[in-house]
Amino acid sequence: MRILILLLLAAAGASTLLSAGCAAPGPRWAFDPKAEEGVHGGVKVEWWYHWGFLDDDAGGRWCVFSSFFRTLRPELTRYQLYDLTNMATGERAPRSAAGSELLVIAKALTGKAELPKPHEVIPGLPLEKPGDPLKIRYGEDLFERTGEGVYRLKTGEVDVELRAETPYMAVEGTGLTGVGRPEEMHYYTIPRLKATGTVRGRKATGTFWYDHQWGATWTEPTIGWSWWGLQLADGTNVNAYVLRDLKTGALIRGVCTHDDRVYDLDAKPEKFWESKSKVKYPVAWTLTAGPLKLRVDPVFEDREAAVLGEQESIWEGPVTVTGTTTGRGFQELVSYARERRKPQ
Repeated sequence: MRILILLLLAAAGASTLLSAGCAAPGPRWAFDPKAEEGVHGGVKVEWWYHWGFLDDDAGGRWCVFSSFFRTLRPELTRYQLYDLTNMATGERAPRSAAGSELLVIAKALTGKAELPKPHEVIPGLPLEKPGDPLKIRYGEDLFERTGEGVYRLKTGEVDVELRAETPYMAVEGTGLTGVGRPEEMHYYTIPRLKATGTVRGRKATGTFWYDHQWGATWTEPTIGWSWWGLQLADGTNVNAYVLRDLKTGALIRGVCTHDDRVYDLDAKPEKFWESKSKVKYPVAWTLTAGPLKLRVDPVFEDREAAVLGEQESIWEGPVTVTGTTTGRGFQELVSYARERRKPQ
């Protein structure tokens, strides 16, 4: 299934490392994020990613993540990830789905117009075109901008209105985060949005996180990453990641964007968990950046999710934060299955 799709997930990037311990003086946007929320043309990959925590009116506590992908390699392909988790029990309802446009390729490769289990098919054909405003619809799932700083996210059993409570975060201080040349990747975050709506049909409220990334890099087969989106108790927010070279294991970059400040990131794994697929994920970390020294621990260790293509799987789930401050957030671990295969 190698050429069905090459998707590297979620979310991070950087331009140039800063001197150790130093911070950029504040955001220096290379583009206007308000003007860039819609669909882009001429890019290899684009995604709109969310995670959030919800409390329903019966006392239930939930976390959800979703991502709407578009790739061009060279044909347009849609892909979507979703997971709803009961925070009291850890029970999950995950989904991985790819566009029906892939069925022609699947039939040519395997003789069957179907995707390998457990992946589902997004019905219909792509509706969005380059230049369109932000309204992404994949089957019954939808993410759209309904006003300035206001969005609707309908995914799986979650249907919420999201209202931005914080300004756009310029990841890396500029929003340009390409691995080779900075302008090869664009990335911004809204780290806190108030959520109001329903989960599994019950009224619910909570707080979400929203990332948008598009460009040409981060999709190379020799790159992996560990990523953190953190909402801290002191009201600040962190978008942090480390990029690694899968061939050598060497660090490519480590960067922490702490609201409007950018620091070098030193990320030290503290605990590993091995999945049933024999992938070892570093699920607990110490993150040191500028004045921050944070311990990140998974709420649940078993958070492996199957993805289509060479990645095989990723780890994605809620975390708690302790250290110089406390908080909560999400962690994404990408390419550890691929790294296990020692690519040449």
